[in-house]
Amino acid sequence: MNAFSILETTKLTSFDIFLALLDADRNQAGEEYEKLRRRLIKFFEWRNCEMPEELSDTVFDRFLRKISEGEEIQNVTAYAATIAQFVFKEYLRSNERQNQLIEDAPEIQNIKAQEPNAEDEKSSQRLACFDKCLKEFSEENRKFIIAYYDTDERTMINSRKKLADDMNASLNTLRIKACRLKAKLEDCTVECCKK
Repeated sequence: MNAFSILETTKLTSFDIFLALLDADRNQAGEEYEKLRRRLIKFFEWRNCEMPEELSDTVFDRFLRKISEGEEIQNVTAYAATIAQFVFKEYLRSNERQNQLIEDAPEIQNIKAQEPNAEDEKSSQRLACFDKCLKEFSEENRKFIIAYYDTDERTMINSRKKLADDMNASLNTLRIKACRLKAKLEDCTVECCKK
């Protein structure tokens, strides 16, 4: 007896039918649902989508709507993957439209059209001074300070552990060296900007 013949004999919700499609045993169906949900979240995460959980919920909402409309589904995973592809394409189109609307906004156009202001000039000067001061470091120290700070939050710990291993030093020694070099770089940059 499949999920649709069950529907004919009792009044089940589309979610009940969905669970029955996943597995006849309700507990096992719940576990299968969680596995599928995690896979969908990963699908959206791997594609750098914002709010992958919400996009996964959208997939389930559409899946349940198709069930309530009487759609006969043979392979739950394949069907969910197909819906996920459509949701992802819609997400991309939506982001493109939002970005275009932002770019076309009069306020953005006004900002783009304005001449560089004093703050931009200060930023340029600070950046030029920073580059000048960084060039005054030895090549070894310059490479070290760039490697130490040139990382994002997700990879920072592993990156710094690898750097410590490459230098045959402890993480604490690495931190102390980075702080000393950073202080010198900041002092040099401040002095340069005063000129």
